[in-house]
Amino acid sequence: MREVVPLIEDRYGIKIINSDIYSPKSYKLFSEQGNCYFCKTTNKLAHDKYQFLAHLGINNVLFPKQNLNQEFVTSFDGGYLYISDFLEEASIVKEVKANQMYRELKKLHHATSFARQLDASTARPKFDELTNQLDYKFRLLEHFVRSIELKPLGNFSVPILENYHHILDAKTEMIRLQKRIIAIIKDKESVVFSFLHNNPKLDHILIVRGAKYLTSLENGKIGINSLDLAKFYVENQDLNIDFSQIIKEYYQNEKSLFYYDYFRFLVLVIYIKRIVVHQLDQISAQNIATNANFIKKYFDLFPDLGE
Repeated sequence: MREVVPLIEDRYGIKIINSDIYSPKSYKLFSEQGNCYFCKTTNKLAHDKYQFLAHLGINNVLFPKQNLNQEFVTSFDGGYLYISDFLEEASIVKEVKANQMYRELKKLHHATSFARQLDASTARPKFDELTNQLDYKFRLLEHFVRSIELKPLGNFSVPILENYHHILDAKTEMIRLQKRIIAIIKDKESVVFSFLHNNPKLDHILIVRGAKYLTSLENGKIGINSLDLAKFYVENQDLNIDFSQIIKEYYQNEKSLFYYDYFRFLVLVIYIKRIVVHQLDQISAQNIATNANFIKKYFDLFPDLGE
């Protein structure tokens, strides 16, 4: 941090007298004027993303302070950083915070939305690559389970064999959803895109005296809202909130099931990718059982509406 303090004074005109480590990539800075700032290392593209949102007049994002060159991000020898006002947030129940995160994501999506045709020449290769990754993972899991079946039953083999059918259920569901999504891509239908947060953790929303701000949008991108909702659900699935109602509310005015189907597909993608096949059966057993329970809960919460 010492090397960037003179940089902040030079590029922002703020004299820093002290700093504390806030996280592995961020610091809390204290200025000579008695103000506190949040400083975080970031990437080169963050400036363009924040500038895009600022030009659209988005008001639920905590924007970095612009430096003296009117840039949101400042480069230095070790990379890039930005600073923003450090806002103190009171302790808030996680369920309440998750509901607010959902509402602010919805605002962000709607405020930045636009429709465009799916381009099969770009969308299909990406989807095929994902399909190949999933096929490999399912083959790996099948081979692993077959090897477990050849062993005597034990404390760790039983939960693997008992829960494998949930993974097979997920595979069947994903094949069904893949066919629908590919049909949409082939037909080059018009789909709504938005700016996605792309990392919707509860740590990335600040609620201060009634004001809500999304933070840490440097990994954001243009995409389909289903991705943000899938990541939001998986990140917060242990909370005691009605996710079935939340997703139903988000898509209640959509005439096409594409967005809901894509959300469901992406949730399963995350689960399957998280399954670990380890040489130690106890690690694989715990991981498979955990993700199998998540998959079972998924089927209870998000029924197939296309049947």
